[in-house]
Amino acid sequence: MTIRLALLEDALVPGARLSWRPAPRALYVRRGELRVTGAAGHKVLPAESCTLLEGALELEGDGEAWTFELSAGSVDDLSLADKARTILAHDIDRDPGEPVLLRADRVEFEPSGVTPRHGHRGPGIRRLVHGRLAAEIGREVRRIEPGTAWFETGADPVVGRNLAPSSAFVRAMALSPELKGKPTFIPWSPEEAAKPRGTKPRQFFDEVVRLPAS
Repeated sequence: MTIRLALLEDALVPGARLSWRPAPRALYVRRGELRVTGAAGHKVLPAESCTLLEGALELEGDGEAWTFELSAGSVDDLSLADKARTILAHDIDRDPGEPVLLRADRVEFEPSGVTPRHGHRGPGIRRLVHGRLAAEIGREVRRIEPGTAWFETGADPVVGRNLAPSSAFVRAMALSPELKGKPTFIPWSPEEAAKPRGTKPRQFFDEVVRLPAS
């Protein structure tokens, strides 16, 4: 059984309106200002903010939204309309009927920052907001440019290197509920644990959610 974590991108112009079905999602406003309308009323979302949204809603404004969305089912179930908006999607081995912890944060790299070799206690999708990174993920070495998105299982060793004066990515992770309020970072060895992190994370939210039936 699987659930799907997908990163969607939507560029809105004044007068345009998007309607979204119920789903737990982390909505990150990449630029501009967006207005969301749902059962709880209206909310204005400024640039660089990230908000947890779960019910059916309408989105309007002038800006760009990066949305990390959790759904029951698999990547193969994506509709044609959603495929056109999808930057990256990945299946996660998890019962869709069970609760899941959705955590969203932003990670800033220090100048010349290098992370210790590490894993995480769960999977997630990242997308680079600005700067440039070199990332070792398992046996693969990738150069990551602004707008590039990537998936980490958490089980593969990772090293991130900042190649710009400043770099930052946003991240959403699908975790076991017992990890609420707890770190996911796992140093790969005692030697790696002694090294400085080289990053400064800022958490947006850390909430247990349930997926609507597919």
